[in-house]
Amino acid sequence: MFYIKTIKPNSENYSISITYDDNITIIADFGHLMEMGIMTQLKDPAVFDQVQIGGQGRSIIWPEQDIDFCADGLRLKYIQSKAA
Repeated sequence: MFYIKTIKPNSENYSISITYDDNITIIADFGHLMEMGIMTQLKDPAVFDQVQIGGQGRSIIWPEQDIDFCADGLRLKYIQSKAA
């Protein structure tokens, strides 16, 4: 299991720098999701920047919008896409 240590959102391009407890950092790009369903709520930069670390480091969340992404899933997706 992977645990998130720090996050740094970038609302200019809808990405988040995520550093895990083993000091691996990924850049998770959410830009392609901003026109899809519930994610449209995050198009406002002030809302996107409200992202938080959730569940003892096991996710990133936007609590008011009830949106969350799993730490493991994000890491696997963006580590694999980096290797490709």
